[in-house]
Amino acid sequence: MNTKASVAYGWGVLVLAGGGAYYFAKRSINADREERAAMNERRRQATRPARATDFAPSSVQERPSPSQEGGADPAPVSHAQEDMSAKGKYEAAEPFRSRKGDRFS
Repeated sequence: MNTKASVAYGWGVLVLAGGGAYYFAKRSINADREERAAMNERRRQATRPARATDFAPSSVQERPSPSQEGGADPAPVSHAQEDMSAKGKYEAAEPFRSRKGDRFS
């Protein structure tokens, strides 16, 4: 039969083993996170100089007047897009209709 001392000893060993496993797993996870963060930072630092040269102005150019800028709009809004935006961002263009039909009939 189990005595109070043997039950306490069993629980103590179980708690100690669980705590040790948690400690080492947490240490390993944190090391992986730090390594991943350092790798992302190195990658970001490597791409930063390339981005700065892409956007650097080559020379000072004369800006067009506002009337000329309006004609060069890369994506003008059509009337269909205006109607769609009137419904709302998360509202469907047409109501949902099930293809399976009524399951209760």
